[in-house]
Amino acid sequence: MKVDQFLFKDDEFKYSHENIEDKNSVSFVLVFAPRQEMESQGWFKGISKKYPQADIVSCSSSGEVYLSEVIDNSVTGMAVALQKSSVEIHSMKLEDGDSSKALGERLSAGFTATDLRHVLVFSDGWLINGVELLEGMYGPLGRDVLISGGLAGDGANFSKTLVGLNGEIDEGQVVAIGFYGQQIEIGFGSHGGWDVFGDSHIVTATEGRVIKALDGKSPLNLYKQFMGDDADGLPGAALLYPLSVVIPESESPLVRTVYSVDEVLGHLIVGQEIPVGTEVRFMKAEFDDLLNGSGQAVQKALSTLNGVPEFCLVISCIGRKLLFDRKIEEEIASTQSVLGNEVPIGGFYSYGEICPAKRGLAELHHQMLAVTLFREN
Repeated sequence: MKVDQFLFKDDEFKYSHENIEDKNSVSFVLVFAPRQEMESQGWFKGISKKYPQADIVSCSSSGEVYLSEVIDNSVTGMAVALQKSSVEIHSMKLEDGDSSKALGERLSAGFTATDLRHVLVFSDGWLINGVELLEGMYGPLGRDVLISGGLAGDGANFSKTLVGLNGEIDEGQVVAIGFYGQQIEIGFGSHGGWDVFGDSHIVTATEGRVIKALDGKSPLNLYKQFMGDDADGLPGAALLYPLSVVIPESESPLVRTVYSVDEVLGHLIVGQEIPVGTEVRFMKAEFDDLLNGSGQAVQKALSTLNGVPEFCLVISCIGRKLLFDRKIEEEIASTQSVLGNEVPIGGFYSYGEICPAKRGLAELHHQMLAVTLFREN
């Protein structure tokens, strides 16, 4: 496996790593960019000309990861030339009346070869329910295939996200890259840094992303009691207090971000639908615990590989980016401090992170940093 990593600006490539001599050998290119750049597609002609035989998978972001930096309003890319394994890429779009679960089933049904090892998935982050998407994907795939990836972002706008395969870039779309062959190795690691406090509550009423009642009471009132004086800083202060949710049939508790509150009705608005009957507890953390977690995530991922990774994909949550503000690059810098300067590190800030829990089935996370390492043995 060989990898080029680049910034693309004003029709020019700036490479941090340029390891591929024959650009025609590139299997696929990952592109991360803000929604406005995705809509204009001004970058597509230049990148497709540079890598004419490659499939170009693109995803709108809430910030682009480039080595040890977090960059806004840029087009970043990673071109991958596989030498000992192969990929198959499929895309599907959410149709009227379609469910996210049905979309996931259709998407995964396209992967038919017996030596499928891993699926890397990029999904619309606003119109598609990531939990249901994964549930649908595992139907055709079975439980032996590992999945990682993330939900597209749109800065802090929370309104419209885009995913593309080649020139087909749209809302409501999912693109999945299937990796085949015994010589592809994938390593996973993730870290949140959040601690659970207080009593558990049961979700008793919801509508879409809105939690209307916990234990039959106003969820906002309970939330404010837990936050104490910090409640005066709502809605922004909610980033300091995500939710721990135990969804029926989930492998472990998951983190969900509170993005807004309804002061009039006493509701909480979260990043993904939470079903009635879910157990909820409130969470908080110290800044240092959150920032230091990325190095731990990389160490976890390295422990599952048999050698040095050939590229690193980092997907972290927009909630963490808004929370850390100017300190956000410390999160990514600690990733590079573990991997060194020779490994290309790229990715984006997302509306949801997809990674396996305890080496089991993949789940959708919020307020998490997820690392996927790739190498051919």
